[in-house]
Amino acid sequence: MQIQIIDKQSVAQHLTMKRTVELMADAYTSLSSGNVDSPLRTALVNDKGTVLYKPAYSKAAEIFCAKIVSIFPDNAAQGLEVTPALIVVNNAETGLPVAIVEAGYLTSLRTGAATGIATKTFARTDAKTAALFGTGGQARHQLEALLCARNFETVYVFSRSPDNATRFCNENADLAPNCKLVPNPTRSVLKSCDVIATATTSPTPVFSDDEISDDVFVSAIGSLGPNRTEVPEKTLLRGSIVVDNRPAALAEAGEITLLRAAEKLPADFSPVEIGEVLNRTAEAPQRTPIVFKSIGNAAQDLVCVAELLHLLEGTDNARTINL
Repeated sequence: MQIQIIDKQSVAQHLTMKRTVELMADAYTSLSSGNVDSPLRTALVNDKGTVLYKPAYSKAAEIFCAKIVSIFPDNAAQGLEVTPALIVVNNAETGLPVAIVEAGYLTSLRTGAATGIATKTFARTDAKTAALFGTGGQARHQLEALLCARNFETVYVFSRSPDNATRFCNENADLAPNCKLVPNPTRSVLKSCDVIATATTSPTPVFSDDEISDDVFVSAIGSLGPNRTEVPEKTLLRGSIVVDNRPAALAEAGEITLLRAAEKLPADFSPVEIGEVLNRTAEAPQRTPIVFKSIGNAAQDLVCVAELLHLLEGTDNARTINL
């Protein structure tokens, strides 16, 4: 039995952000139309972190895949990856494992691309100013996706550590030759932002509703768990919520579950999925601010893996092991 090994370098070499944004559109439309089978993920938790098991199957791609991803925030202090991950791929005809993909980088890439496709779908076409909250491992791909989606002139970067914000702007200036990166500005600049991307582990909102404009688009991809939210209650209640996958968001997104528990959303609350908007089976929300809440879904991993297998087929980059 031969198993192909796809490492981080191969992923980075073969998947650009522009292409991954396109793949996220495929993932979300397939998910909303039922063309990908992606059960709710299983989470195992201890006092150090969370391990998630995320399966998906696509008849069109002819593969099963399952990602195992860990979220251990304290790893950063030890110089270890905070979100290490692997994907195991099985052939849909035989069930045999055919590939193992290093998925830490892939997860960061496709999560950034989720913000990219959401920004392309919901942000104003003339958006020029953005804010990015968070400077951790996910932040570079969030910035890259924002710049891929719109021609931003200024991106304000917020971090709990001023030094981290400055470092991030200096280290990632290569992504933004035509865009000014501004570390830790005064909070008043949020009123001028057309887009806000949040990629933090904060259990509480990272901005207040009175700090933002009425027509801002917010992509919230951090703060995993039903008791955590990066977005303030008032923003969520006066605006519109769009999700990547409705069952998962209703079960796991603190931006929704906390409001439902407080009976501030109706019992039958049913947010639109981004895939439904892209499929044109649902209208894009009109009430602003629009908040896109991404839980993350294995369909995103599956479309990336299928693309990688196609690109690597028959090339010298296809490294295999025998079992």
